[in-house]
Amino acid sequence: MNMSKLIFKKETHQYFLEDKELISVSRIIDNYLGFGYSHIAPEVLKNASVRGKWVHKLNELYLQNINQENIINNLLKKLKPITNSINYSYCKKSLMFLKEKFKDKNNYEFIIEKPINDSLIAGTPDLVYLDKKENKYYLVDYKTYACIDEDKLKRIKLQLTAYYLLIRKLKLGIDISNKTYVYLTNKNNQQEIQIEITNELINEWLEAKINYFKGENKNENE
Repeated sequence: MNMSKLIFKKETHQYFLEDKELISVSRIIDNYLGFGYSHIAPEVLKNASVRGKWVHKLNELYLQNINQENIINNLLKKLKPITNSINYSYCKKSLMFLKEKFKDKNNYEFIIEKPINDSLIAGTPDLVYLDKKENKYYLVDYKTYACIDEDKLKRIKLQLTAYYLLIRKLKLGIDISNKTYVYLTNKNNQQEIQIEITNELINEWLEAKINYFKGENKNENE
């Protein structure tokens, strides 16, 4: 995925293509669903954010170094003194899941947190992996929610649909599967949730985009 002209400012979650700011997938979805976090206590949000960042980071380090022996033990050993027991347990569960999921290492290639875009919109999938046996890409999102209710599930489905369509536009020469996955890690379990990208979801994502840009044009004309 060669996105050399795309600049992603992680601290502000902004994407720029040359001098033009692109709109993030998250912003469009949150606008469409009226999704927000104002009802959640700041301390809870902060803890959840830290936990998610640890899981993402250790997953990334593991997949980048998947051919090294004992990489999981080394990562966990370094993590333990610098975080709390809950974050440690989340990371351990997630890493052990990845080890089992991708145990035949030579069958896979990994594209990790690579920003992608078209002329208007950008986003960053957590993981896209190539299954060499199937000659097909699969799209994955990591979540560390305590549970996934209907509102969160709707948001996740639209997010994966947006990424799926952006990846298809890249024309990588290899199919991307319409079966996408959420790897959910929480206090109680580690779960793989399959989400199929349907025509219904694609149409809803297109509706979300139209609504967003209609609103932007309206604001500019007022």
